Amino acid sequence: MYSKRCPCHDTPLKSTKISSKCDVCYEEDVHDNKQGYKCDRCDFYVHEECIDPNIPSRHKHPLKLTSTHKRYETCCLCEKDRLILLYQCLPCSFRICIQCVRRPLILKPNKTHKHELHQVPIKLSFTCDACGLCSSEYPYICLQCCFIIHRKCIFLPRVIYINRHDHRIAHVFSLGPGNWICGVCRAPVNGIYGAYSCLICSYAVHSKCATAGELWDGRELEGTPEKEEEESKPFQVIDQNLIKHFSHEHNLKVSLGLEEEDKHCYACTLPFNSERCYRCTQCDFILHDACANLPLQKRHPVSNKKLTLYAQHDNYFVCEACLRHCNGFSYYGDNLNIDVQCASITDAFYHESHPHWLYLLQFNYETTHKRCSVCNSVHFMLLGCINHDVCGGFSLCFTCATLPTQVRHKYDDHPLSLCYGEGNVNSTYCCGVCEEEVYPKRGVYWCGDCNSTLHTKCVFKNLLHPRPGYTLVIRDKGTFELLPNDSLSRPTCYVCKSHCMGDLVLKSKADSSVFMCSACGFYDY
Repeated sequence: MYSKRCPCHDTPLKSTKISSKCDVCYEEDVHDNKQGYKCDRCDFYVHEECIDPNIPSRHKHPLKLTSTHKRYETCCLCEKDRLILLYQCLPCSFRICIQCVRRPLILKPNKTHKHELHQVPIKLSFTCDACGLCSSEYPYICLQCCFIIHRKCIFLPRVIYINRHDHRIAHVFSLGPGNWICGVCRAPVNGIYGAYSCLICSYAVHSKCATAGELWDGRELEGTPEKEEEESKPFQVIDQNLIKHFSHEHNLKVSLGLEEEDKHCYACTLPFNSERCYRCTQCDFILHDACANLPLQKRHPVSNKKLTLYAQHDNYFVCEACLRHCNGFSYYGDNLNIDVQCASITDAFYHESHPHWLYLLQFNYETTHKRCSVCNSVHFMLLGCINHDVCGGFSLCFTCATLPTQVRHKYDDHPLSLCYGEGNVNSTYCCGVCEEEVYPKRGVYWCGDCNSTLHTKCVFKNLLHPRPGYTLVIRDKGTFELLPNDSLSRPTCYVCKSHCMGDLVLKSKADSSVFMCSACGFYDY
């Protein structure tokens, strides 16, 4: 047994054939009898090839094995931060990690390229043929066909799903001529370089955008047969006017022209306005025609995985997109819920508050949140206008995007229309509910007959169209029923001791004399 010194360890190491996890490359040997070095005083262990590697020629100067002294240093080849040992050229500040040392300088033909790829040990400024991005790195090149590629782009997945598109997309090295626009960032895609394109339609995405963690679930689908996505239907047809919907135990019957203010769809919780719908033959369950046809699975930008339509909520949930309390159906997955109205917003979206089309902005939980141009509230997920020079970066949150264009409210006998500074609405008006000044550019509900205005937040407080009669369990307070607050004498909230002034009130199921205002109930929830 002989000893060896390692730059990242103070005491000499003794040779051993008892394998352990290497503290330099972090890989663990499966079999014993492999030569390594171990410290007698602690558990430090290093492979022989990590302390004395056979380094192929990767640099014009000698490389010396050095310690990072417990601070992270970046490898010039893989651009990953390493903590323990690096091979370094002191005159050039060139650094290479153990993992890159072990990689061959020449890659054999593979699914990425039909010829050998040679790594260039000199930093070059180039445009990668696989992703179309220009950068200064140490590329791999093909000497036969002038092909050049980032090392990380060699391993780009071939076929994937992303949450912005319903079909599979595949990586190609040229999209061909045409005015290609990235379906994620909306910037042009250069057709002579690599990108992802749809196998069915003309959708295209930058390679970098498609493989971002918030869009792609990390699964490579090449070689995986695509199931005949028999879109499982959400219902079975019993006869011409009768269906059996997955969300309800009874059959539902087609009904035409329903217009009842007190009836709310169980899926989207919106009231009915002379639309075709499906009503239960035995109870008050009812769905809009469009809601009865909602797909059982859906992709949405809030998650990189497919979401499933969920109908049986025992309580309220908070929609991840609009942040409202909801009590209808949701799309569920990754421990989050999306209200069906937010889930229905497509990538290209037109809204009355803005003259141009709006698109889903790429978002990241870790980046700075942005403000909605309409309500000025902060959100991590927005719809945005791509005409930055004209509109100055207009953005719209999902809360504003899903406000109904027409509503009814107890304050006014007529239908109220959602306006954004049109007509006779001006900033000298006050809200009929809270009596504070209204700002039409932020959206107001307006009655053309009475010339009255209401803040959107006063029309919809905690919920967008809560379905009366719903039961919810509130932590430490018990079970309550949600009811219209329409009695002449307002009940007193047992929490805040004030009269319940909202449109809705919570009534205890255990004691019919106990009430709670919706503000206290939803704040607690």
